[in-house]
Amino acid sequence: MKKNIVLVGTLDTKGEEYLYVKDLIEKNGYMVTTIDVGTGYRGKLMFSPDYSREDVAERGKSTVQELLKMGTGGQENRMMEVMSDGAIRICEELYTANRLHGVISLGGTMGTTLGTRIMRALPFGLPKVMLSTIASGDTRPYVDTKDVVMISSIADIAGINSVTEVTLMQAAGAVMGMASTVEIKASEKPAIGMTTLGGTTNCCLDVKKELEKKGYETIIFHSNGCGGKAMEEMIEQGLIQGVFDLSTNEVVDNVYQGWADAGPTRLETAGRKGIPQLIAPGNIDHIIYGSPDKIPERFRGQHVHVHGTGIYVLRTQKKEMIEIAKVMAQKINNAKGKTGVIFPLRGLSILDIWVKEYFDDPDANYAFFNTLKQELKSGIKVKEVDAHITDPVFAAEAAKMLHEIMGTEQGNQTESYGRKK
Repeated sequence: MKKNIVLVGTLDTKGEEYLYVKDLIEKNGYMVTTIDVGTGYRGKLMFSPDYSREDVAERGKSTVQELLKMGTGGQENRMMEVMSDGAIRICEELYTANRLHGVISLGGTMGTTLGTRIMRALPFGLPKVMLSTIASGDTRPYVDTKDVVMISSIADIAGINSVTEVTLMQAAGAVMGMASTVEIKASEKPAIGMTTLGGTTNCCLDVKKELEKKGYETIIFHSNGCGGKAMEEMIEQGLIQGVFDLSTNEVVDNVYQGWADAGPTRLETAGRKGIPQLIAPGNIDHIIYGSPDKIPERFRGQHVHVHGTGIYVLRTQKKEMIEIAKVMAQKINNAKGKTGVIFPLRGLSILDIWVKEYFDDPDANYAFFNTLKQELKSGIKVKEVDAHITDPVFAAEAAKMLHEIMGTEQGNQTESYGRKK
């Protein structure tokens, strides 16, 4: 059976461009299904879509007449929500019927908002290509945690010319190429979701190696605000059976409005779903901001380490470490499944080695350790390892502890491996 590519967009304003892409994809041996999410207010159709604007509006529980009133009444966002909801329902039906093997959309600000909202609702692994005039800016609101590919159109998508023809061909080629790949067979091994950021990567890779020896599949997420959120969405979907939350800095950045803010529910999904989890305080010894002007007043005057372009790092002081411990304890205490915590007593990130003068603060670290232990409910096992988070011995103990949590009953005590303070 031929694979089917879905073209979804405002066919009243971008009809010529969609027709070009449609013909190109069909000439290459694919079937095409077109979905019109326009209202007809700003233009006329150049071809009849498979799903008309009336079809989409009905699936979105509205009518074109109501949508036109929204558009002229300053309710563009509500209008886009209705049409994208309708298109999502159509795409879900096509996917269930094995008639959706890739989706492509074209647009400016509104077209990108519509197209990517639809794409974000579709399953991981399904090819999603968005040709956009705003792909060179901040794409996080459009991509979020999903596998959406955005291509910059360079010129406005307004007619076929020597520039737009190239980008239209490339976008069509991208979705066809992605759709042509062989489907990957799902692993039968239990999947472990792991988080890391920068300096904890070696630890994460060492744990990965040990867990894979024990028969697990490991999936690593970058704790940059999107990574932890993506992991928790996959937990929600049942794609992950265990968690090593090594780098929990996204909780810190949520509390202090940092760059890697993953939202207020970070560190809660595994516990709520009853998924076995091991939690470490990796990288919580610092807060990241995207620019100096985003640093809150309470932190002005502290040393700022410039780690790279758009990465301004401050050490979390003792007061913040205690606050973070209480926030994390509340989240951990709500866990329904087997849960453990592991402390690297000699350091929480690479920065207390690289920038020792400003980031090596054992008193602040121990304030976190002691507060978290005091706040945790009984039944949550805590292991203290006399090692830095980058030391291989810590990784070995973490892999061992997670394997135990995955296969045994929950412990009730603190285990100390090293010095006391």
